[in-house]
Amino acid sequence: MAGLSLIEQLRANDAAYERTGHLFGLESLKRKESDPGSYEALWHVLSNLCNVAWEVGCKVSSSPIASEGGDALWGLHLPTGEAICVSRGITAHPGLLADMVRNFIELGYEEYPGFHQGDIFENNDPHYGGIHGPDFDMCMPIFHGDTLIAWATAVTHVSDSGSVTPGSIGFLNPDCFSDGVPVSMEKVGENDRFYPWYEKRIHSRTRTPNFVMGDARGRVAGCVTIRERLTEVIDKYGLDFFMEATREFVEDSRRYATGRVKSQAVPGRMRKSQFKDIAMKGKNVLMAQQDVDILMALPMELEVNLDGTVRVSLRGASGTVPFGENISPTALKSGLLNGYSHVVGFDMFNSGPTAAWKVDTPPSGSWANPFEVDWTVSSGVAWAPAVMWMSNLYEIFGRLFQSRGFVEEVAAGAASTMTAEFAGITQLGYYLAGLTLEQASNGSPARGFTDGETSAWSIYTPNADFGNAEVTELYYPIMFLGRNIEPDSGGYGKFRGGLGHTAVWMVYNTPGMEYQCGDAGMRGKVVPNHGMYGAYPTYPDAPSYAHKTNVEQLIAEQKPLVHERGPAEAPNLDAAITAELIESPAAPPFLTPEPLQPYDIIFHPISGSQALGDPIERDPAAIEDDLNQEFTLPRVATEINGAVISSNGTFSVDRAATEKRRAEIREDRKRRAVPFKEWWAEERKKVAERENMAPAVLQMWRQSMELSPDFGAELRTFWALPADFEF
Repeated sequence: MAGLSLIEQLRANDAAYERTGHLFGLESLKRKESDPGSYEALWHVLSNLCNVAWEVGCKVSSSPIASEGGDALWGLHLPTGEAICVSRGITAHPGLLADMVRNFIELGYEEYPGFHQGDIFENNDPHYGGIHGPDFDMCMPIFHGDTLIAWATAVTHVSDSGSVTPGSIGFLNPDCFSDGVPVSMEKVGENDRFYPWYEKRIHSRTRTPNFVMGDARGRVAGCVTIRERLTEVIDKYGLDFFMEATREFVEDSRRYATGRVKSQAVPGRMRKSQFKDIAMKGKNVLMAQQDVDILMALPMELEVNLDGTVRVSLRGASGTVPFGENISPTALKSGLLNGYSHVVGFDMFNSGPTAAWKVDTPPSGSWANPFEVDWTVSSGVAWAPAVMWMSNLYEIFGRLFQSRGFVEEVAAGAASTMTAEFAGITQLGYYLAGLTLEQASNGSPARGFTDGETSAWSIYTPNADFGNAEVTELYYPIMFLGRNIEPDSGGYGKFRGGLGHTAVWMVYNTPGMEYQCGDAGMRGKVVPNHGMYGAYPTYPDAPSYAHKTNVEQLIAEQKPLVHERGPAEAPNLDAAITAELIESPAAPPFLTPEPLQPYDIIFHPISGSQALGDPIERDPAAIEDDLNQEFTLPRVATEINGAVISSNGTFSVDRAATEKRRAEIREDRKRRAVPFKEWWAEERKKVAERENMAPAVLQMWRQSMELSPDFGAELRTFWALPADFEF
């Protein structure tokens, strides 16, 4: 669009889409149609270029989160901000990066301070579209001559953004003033270098400034890699082909996503409820208002239109919380792109699918749209509600795919996630705050035809990687006593979710280490990972720790230690050791009352994902395999799967006896079943009388109905309650 400013190009693009229904008005993909070979080749070259940037940036960074965990991302964007392609890594961020570039343009930065080759722009502020403080988003303009032809972008999750609690994410933060150092839509450098005052701010307001600046230089290194390699690409393919084909990539992706929805889903409205608790009553908190148990409503309403577009609503979302679990609508929409890429638009992944959405503005004053009502709320770990809300998308689209017979596309919901946050003096004598990457390797969801994969997936990155234990030990003053696949952590169903794992750590060689069992999606009291199509839920994540133990003595006497958690409902932390304080299991999230000492022990479980189907339909061969690999317990096989088993060193399932037992279970279910009308009548009495509803439950429903009056009206209608009924 020669002669137009970037803001004028944005407006022209919006008008063209409104007029034609095609991004940039591209009613045909001329470059793809005339030269499909070069079109495909360029796509793969650019994608690989981003992956090279990821490799370079993570290695330059040197922080444990980037260099070992790869918790970072690099991307290439159109001049107006739309993501063309991105690297491996935390694929939850392309939407955020695209919106950040667009925001810089819409705020008039092209005029002042201007865009020039080598400029560095950043944002980590949730008030302006960031997700949470530790995720530093960066963009750098790329020029060809005097023309801005693209943007290179990056995000890294830094080890500390100046939060007041241990580690890099602050679920316990009571307000935005404790979220750490803000970089609020700023130009932070030029000529590929950071301004000295930016570096001084990082050194003044973060606890691990060398690691944070290492991450920053890694982001720049990756972006410069994209820029320099892009010159070679344009020399080969020509500027015109590059400029036109990259716009077509985004439109092509939109067509792919809408095409899949049209051909594989069913038009209509689908709704899915999801709930998350923050169980903090009586625990170690920072502010008095945090001494409370909270329940959050995370609803999703999805309307599929005949043309493959979708509308998404959060009607019924509950209110803000006095913890770091509030998120802006911009960041939430970016998270939606992450989930969408998993279940719908995973070919040519970029900004294209977002054009086919209409995401209704969440209720003002809810956790999903907090700042219109309270500018001060915290977003220390805004991913906490977001990852669970995104999980709704799997079940909604799974049901739609199933309805059209695309069983192979069905996936149950995602796993809950729990982080381990540390802060203290390392074995090398320097101060470190950060988190391990265990949570980046859940089990994957059960599919419509098979079990999920074990410890090989995470909702925010398809490149699951919990890092090498030996490398983690180099950074943090901990030693691994075990890393074990966790039996039955993928739920119970015809197909189970992929299993999670448990890390067993011994604190070692430090004068003291703060430990926070962080909250990135797990529940403490509400059943997580509930399953789909009759599956049973998993047991909630049950971390444990022991403080001031006898482990040093046990090691000296060469006596057995503890290397695995044992059953989730009864961890065996106290089976082999004694301690002044043992929390086993401990209800997450929590912050230990005092720093842990050498030889203290931590159990940190990472859940599997959700199961699918009736557990008594599970293949006996699969049950045998799980029993012999110790992936399930004998009582689960008998009590939940209805299997009749025997063992003579190797487990086996008696097929005939199992079928007979399962027939008995089905008959028993029929005897216990009641008609829906009777169930509804009994439940209505409980609802009307608010029977056994904890204060957290009452507050959640009260907020949901107040913030979304039409949702409240529907709720009253369903339960036949008076028009003035309130919880």
